[in-house]
Amino acid sequence: MSIFNKKISETDVLNYLKENPNFFIIHPEILEILKIEHASGEATSLIEKQVEIIKKKNLDVTNKLSEFLENAEHNQNLFLKIQNLILKIISQTNLNDLAYFVESFFQEELKTEICKIYFFTPENSFNLETKRVITPEIATSIFSDLFKTAEISLGGLNDETSSLVFGAQANIVEGAIGKLKSSKIAGTLALGSSVIGKYPKDSETLFLEFVIAVFSNQIDKILSSTNE
Repeated sequence: MSIFNKKISETDVLNYLKENPNFFIIHPEILEILKIEHASGEATSLIEKQVEIIKKKNLDVTNKLSEFLENAEHNQNLFLKIQNLILKIISQTNLNDLAYFVESFFQEELKTEICKIYFFTPENSFNLETKRVITPEIATSIFSDLFKTAEISLGGLNDETSSLVFGAQANIVEGAIGKLKSSKIAGTLALGSSVIGKYPKDSETLFLEFVIAVFSNQIDKILSSTNE
C-alpha cells in the first residue's frame, strides 16, 4: 500500500497539534479558512471560537471566585454567631434562661423554623418551667426508640412525637432531635420543619453535636452550683 493512500485519522491530527501548538502561528492563513459551526448552525472562525472558549473559561473562574468569596463570608458570619452563642451559653446561671436563649438562637440567628428544649424530670424539679418538663415515664415511651441507634435522630416524625415535641398546631413533619449529654438531668434539643427534606437521615450533625455538648456542660455547671 502506498503511503500516499494512507488515511490520517482525527487522532493523528489531534496528536500532531498537541505536539506542535505553534502550528497556527506558523501557518495563520489556515485560520482564515477554518470554520466552526455554533449550535445555532452559524459558522464562525477558529479565532472567534477560541475567544468564545476563553470568555467562557474566564466566566467560570469568575463564578467560582464569587462562590468562594460568598462561602468565606458565610463561614465568617457563622463563626461569629457560634462565638456569640458560646459566650452567651457559658454566661447563663439559670436553667430556664439558658434553654430560652438556645431556642432563640436557633430560631432567630439560624432561621430554624422551630426549636424546643425539654428536660425529663418530675414536675417541680430544678425550678423548671412546666412547659419544659416531660416526665420520665412519658419520655421513655416516646424517645427510647428515637435514640436506640444514635444520640441524634433525623428524619420524618410520626404524629405522636411531632405533637409532643413541637405541638399539634405546628404541623412539624421532620426533625433533628438530639439527646442532651448532661450527667445530672436527661433531656432533648429538638429542631423541626414543616417541609420534608430539611433534616434527612444523612444530614451532617457535627454542629448540632457541638452545641448540645456546650449546652449540656453549662447545664451541669448550673445544677452543680444550685446544689452547693
